[in-house]
Amino acid sequence: MPMEKETQPKKMLFIINPISGGIDKEDFLTVLKDFMESQKQDFEIYMTRGKDDKTKISALIKSLKPAVVVAAGGDGTCNLVAQLLLNKNIKLGIIPLGSANGLATGFKLPTDFRENLQIITNNKSNALDVLQINDDHISLHLSDIGVNAKIIKKFEQDGVRGFLGYGKHFFDEVRNAEPAKFKIITAKKSRKKTAYMIIIANAAEYGTGAVVNPNAQLDDGLFEVIVIRPKKMGQLLKMIIPFFTRKIHQLDFIDIYKEKAVIIENYNRLPLQIDGEIIGQPERIHVEILPHALQLIIP
Repeated sequence: MPMEKETQPKKMLFIINPISGGIDKEDFLTVLKDFMESQKQDFEIYMTRGKDDKTKISALIKSLKPAVVVAAGGDGTCNLVAQLLLNKNIKLGIIPLGSANGLATGFKLPTDFRENLQIITNNKSNALDVLQINDDHISLHLSDIGVNAKIIKKFEQDGVRGFLGYGKHFFDEVRNAEPAKFKIITAKKSRKKTAYMIIIANAAEYGTGAVVNPNAQLDDGLFEVIVIRPKKMGQLLKMIIPFFTRKIHQLDFIDIYKEKAVIIENYNRLPLQIDGEIIGQPERIHVEILPHALQLIIP
């Protein structure tokens, strides 16, 4: 994995989502300002507002020319910032402050603010593959169509943040779930599938700790398409233990394909979520790997 280590970055820009995870950010802001002052580190803060953030952050990056941009929020905040750093000589740091911090969990980033800030100022980075989805979106982590995306859609509409909000809809959705029809088209083969869920995976696990892609490599130039196609509803619940014991790939109703590009025909127009955010119900989903497109700061 390509790795780069430098001295403390000259300038840092923190992008903070004030509502992510239903967490009050005042404690983090206090620790951030105290830590940066002790390190004599030059930094700026931008608080997202939910409107024109991408344009405003892009303008800040151009004017400030930071060496590192830090996403302090959930996976959606990380995704927003990463879009602006693709193939640039600017590193991405992550402070996990969301309800389900899948990317941070996958890299074993600490939840302690000072420990995480120390990792970021150490400035060691790896080159990370990124998934391009339908031209307008990228995925750093996990995206899916079907049961999980439907749960996230209801969770967003409900407005209750955190695991409580997610769990409120989980069992209702699983109990009432019905399989849908898909076509998976790759350079070598076209496959028709009836499934409850299709996962497009660059990483291994969701923020809950559920491991859906045990053999994931974030820098191998490939991603995984995971098809969950149990014949009986009860088999969905039987997946819970394998999810948390890294054995999901051993179940006979799970198909995993390693690809550089894929087209998924979503016949039933089920919702698609990308890194924890619902982006619509596209009929066709095109996914392509962008090798080593992002410099991510890691422990």
